[in-house]
Amino acid sequence: MIITDIQRQKNNEKRYSVYTDGKFSFGVSDIDLLYYKLKVGESLSEEKYREILEGNAYIKARETALRFLGYRMRTKREITDRLKRDGFSEEIINRVLSFSEEYGYVDDRAFAEAYIEEKRRLKGFGGTRLKQELYQKGISPEIIEELSEKLSDDDTDIIKKAIDKKLKGKVPADRKELQRLYGYLMRKGYSYEKSKEALSEYMREIDIEED
Repeated sequence: MIITDIQRQKNNEKRYSVYTDGKFSFGVSDIDLLYYKLKVGESLSEEKYREILEGNAYIKARETALRFLGYRMRTKREITDRLKRDGFSEEIINRVLSFSEEYGYVDDRAFAEAYIEEKRRLKGFGGTRLKQELYQKGISPEIIEELSEKLSDDDTDIIKKAIDKKLKGKVPADRKELQRLYGYLMRKGYSYEKSKEALSEYMREIDIEED
């Protein structure tokens, strides 16, 4: 293929549109224009053409990932899913992930720690639910195992707050209400044993207040 025209882009003076055989082929930055030695009338090999297209795809994928990360922390799985949805190849996605990890934009362990802290504080979630959600977000079993102590630390006071929110300072009216309460706590991610322990403390405190 022959480069038949090179035009500076109207919306970005640092980028150029390259035409081959009379048709638009690709856009490049001013730096890449010099790097690849692109000139009107020159022949462009298939190998160099593919290299330029791959470079453009990588830059676009990297910019997509960085914008995606601009809203909040993301896991490698979330970035991978987003880039796959946009049609990027596995090779390009792996390059973007390597770049993101190297420069600290992506850190699955830091994400998991922050997620645990936030969901415990804002939602009162227990370890079981947190573990399930971390798996769903693509956090590796190894990282989850490393954070097992944080995940197993189901604070009785937090569970009591959840119980009080549900019962509003009252005792369960009957067995059905008690079962609904346990179901609610288990959906929050707390074990039956921890829930029972917290409910016992809650009932004692209610009894003391009534006395």
